[in-house]
Amino acid sequence: MPRTVSFFLIPGFALTSFSLATEALTATNRVSGESLYHYLACSPEATESGQPVLSSSQYQVLTTATYEAGLDADVLIVCSYEGAASYRNSSFERALARAVSQGKTVVGISCGAFLLARAGVLSQGACTLVPDYRPVFAELFPGIQIHDSIFTVQDTVMTSAGGTSTLDMMLSLVGQEQGADLVRLVARQFMQDRVRTQEQIDLTQRHLGFRIKSLVLGNAVELMDKTIEDPLAIAELAQRIGTTPRNLAAVFKKHLNVTPGRYYLQLRLRVAKELLNQTDLSLSNIALACGFKTQSHFSRSFRMAYGVSASQWRREH
Repeated sequence: MPRTVSFFLIPGFALTSFSLATEALTATNRVSGESLYHYLACSPEATESGQPVLSSSQYQVLTTATYEAGLDADVLIVCSYEGAASYRNSSFERALARAVSQGKTVVGISCGAFLLARAGVLSQGACTLVPDYRPVFAELFPGIQIHDSIFTVQDTVMTSAGGTSTLDMMLSLVGQEQGADLVRLVARQFMQDRVRTQEQIDLTQRHLGFRIKSLVLGNAVELMDKTIEDPLAIAELAQRIGTTPRNLAAVFKKHLNVTPGRYYLQLRLRVAKELLNQTDLSLSNIALACGFKTQSHFSRSFRMAYGVSASQWRREH
């Protein structure tokens, strides 16, 4: 029997998040060649199937099932965005609490955390939601921790920050239920080779920010990030992104007020600092992982950058 997933559309929901979530399930069915998931669109504001619900982008989505049918699903996904902070529906809140008590998976997309918080299913945990709405959420629910992550899992309750992070959360859900081999095939349908971590999304956003300033700058920084362990000579780096060393230097000077070589070194040392903080790797292994041929070269560079030795940094942090 397929797993039934109900999407509860709250007026003002984010159309992008809803679409990505449904596409993830559609792709799973297509890749597996089986009907692993059957999904419904419903709403606590719709009295019957076929009624429209208005999204934040002013497009309407027709419900495909009644509200009552949605409550019988295995997975309940709350799609809410604009107006979520003030939306109240005590009957729906009780239904969400009942679903969690029954061991069902309950998910809040974009600002769905507001409804889950009012239902009392986040009282002992944490959540994720759209960054712009975090201050409001913190004011309304000071006892609930807000994670700075793309999605959060607390037992059978999941929340996502909306947008493309919804896809990452859905891939994680599919992976838990259907296995890693299938979810890898599904991820490829969206030009992803894995479920992205928060760090990977942050990296993507940084590259995008650099590309907005300059395509050359964005391409150079992305290639630097990919070659931490085996850094390229600046001339080779420039050649590989289709520019000259002179132009590359001018771009870095204009936008970052630093030379490409200096930025490359700072990048490698930042990675080394994270490895010192988060792992028990030896200094020699960290040096090699960050592109330093000798531990002594790494140690000199680290001390010059941070004013203390790498070993002292590890002890103090």
